[in-house]
Amino acid sequence: MILSCLMGVARSIAWSYEIFLLFEFLDPALGTGVYTSALVLGMELVGPRSRVFAATMITSFYAIGQALTGIIAWWLQNWRLILRASYLPSLLCISYYWFIPESVRWLLTKKRTKEASDIILSAARKNGVCLSEHVMRKIRTSSEQKETEEGFDGSGSPWKAALSQVFKSKTLLMRLTICIVCWVSITFVYFGLTVISVSVGGNKYTSFILAALIELPAYVATYLSMNRFGRKFSLCSTLLISGIPCTAFAFLPPGLDWVRLLLFLAGKFAITISYTVMYVYNAELFPTQLRHSLLGACVMFGQIGSILAPQTPLLDEVMESLPLLLFSAMSVFSGLLALYFPETLNAKLPDTIEEAENIGKHKRHIINDESKYEVQQDV
Repeated sequence: MILSCLMGVARSIAWSYEIFLLFEFLDPALGTGVYTSALVLGMELVGPRSRVFAATMITSFYAIGQALTGIIAWWLQNWRLILRASYLPSLLCISYYWFIPESVRWLLTKKRTKEASDIILSAARKNGVCLSEHVMRKIRTSSEQKETEEGFDGSGSPWKAALSQVFKSKTLLMRLTICIVCWVSITFVYFGLTVISVSVGGNKYTSFILAALIELPAYVATYLSMNRFGRKFSLCSTLLISGIPCTAFAFLPPGLDWVRLLLFLAGKFAITISYTVMYVYNAELFPTQLRHSLLGACVMFGQIGSILAPQTPLLDEVMESLPLLLFSAMSVFSGLLALYFPETLNAKLPDTIEEAENIGKHKRHIINDESKYEVQQDV
């Protein structure tokens, strides 16, 4: 966050286009992992029943940030001032270093059991919960048991050993490949719709702000849908549904600005749900040691979609409706691929490769082992 803030402010004082491009490149290179880090940490600090709520709260502020960007741009209308007003508040995040605890799961995988125990005991005290010595003993021994199950003998890197097992596992490798395809499609459609929002309706600032604010009810719908219908149905259905308004928008005659705007917002609503579900779903499909790394890898490959998205307005020269038809085709294709994923509703986050492979195979493997592996739920 600090490095990203510095790059943003440096960009605002750039004295040439080349220097501007340099800092434009360094900004995401140094700060693009902030969002996934925050999301993974937030999800790992809560139990399975609260994971969707935690992810919904975090992603809601993403939409608020987008809307604020439109408001700031509308108010200042000077790119240097817009950059400073947007980046300087990020310095407040320095305080997070002292406010946010480390991931207990990550500490356990690193055999830092004392730090993990201290965090859990601190949370228990703040919530008025008394944890028995029996429960704390399970916490201290859980990481050793899991490492033994995975065959990590302490020599070499456990992360490299786990990563090699992912490539040896056809299940996880196929899962990773489909995740990457889905990420490329979702980011392509999501950012593509965001880019063309300024050309929909009358005022470009109003259209951009509305395109951001429509995400807030989408996050509420995500929370209700994921808990009621599960991750798989929520992802597949919204990807397929997002293709419908995009196709209808492509064939709508000009002049119906409000109808075009409503169809556009409907497509943005559906793809936003897909975006949020994918973050939660992706994190739940892989084991603890690789969860952040593989989510980051999927998001990284997904940036291919966000790189291509700003170029879609150029397709208007070939065919005016081509960008929307392309968005529709990508959404439907990804929605069909996502049918391969197992359902993870109420399942505990997998800590080992074997647990990740077995997701969905035992339908009622949900809360029974919670006292052994998910002590944060008790806290």
